[in-house]
Amino acid sequence: MSNINYKFILLGNPGVGKSSIFRYLSSGCFKADTISTIGVDKKTLYYSYEIEELQKKKKIKRVKKDFTISLFDTSGQERYRAITRNYYKSAEGILLLYDITNRSSFESVESWIEQIKSSISGKLQSDYLIILIGNKLDLVKENISERKVTEKEAKDICNKYDIIWGEEQSIKDIKFEELNKLFERYVKLVYNIVGDKNKKKQKEIKVDKYKKKRKCI
Repeated sequence: MSNINYKFILLGNPGVGKSSIFRYLSSGCFKADTISTIGVDKKTLYYSYEIEELQKKKKIKRVKKDFTISLFDTSGQERYRAITRNYYKSAEGILLLYDITNRSSFESVESWIEQIKSSISGKLQSDYLIILIGNKLDLVKENISERKVTEKEAKDICNKYDIIWGEEQSIKDIKFEELNKLFERYVKLVYNIVGDKNKKKQKEIKVDKYKKKRKCI
């Protein structure tokens, strides 16, 4: 069974919950953001998922796939943007977060998307996926007046830039098993677009070898 390697990167303004997701996924324990990330942090995560694949004669078969995910937590501070750009250029999964109780964090979403697209302009759309996530739903449930961004506004941004709506979440309240299920959904969304890069590379190598061996007559 081939191992599929993906890079996932967490992006967004400071305080939107990137580090909370990062620590929760890598340690199984939730910790609220207290210290801003300096530069970039990385953890390697391992998963096995069943993927539905279209086989010959248009039959759908569930196939087990092993995934190695390099997860990067980035600083949202402007002074570290030059450093973080180098990391999301090679990412297959880009999780872009905003705080639904913080209007300015949402207003920065478009500039984040434009920055991503301009930095990876050489990549095909089938090489990566941007997923927009609204965090801190728990604060809105406690007090509806805390909401500063509507779900419709977020969906409109997704439609405008052709990115995926990852829905509103409460990372603080979610159980670890539920968080893993949520992340599994994001990984499968990326797989549906990117697929298995190792197989693509193997095909390219075979084609190159054939071209080298072929002689003109």
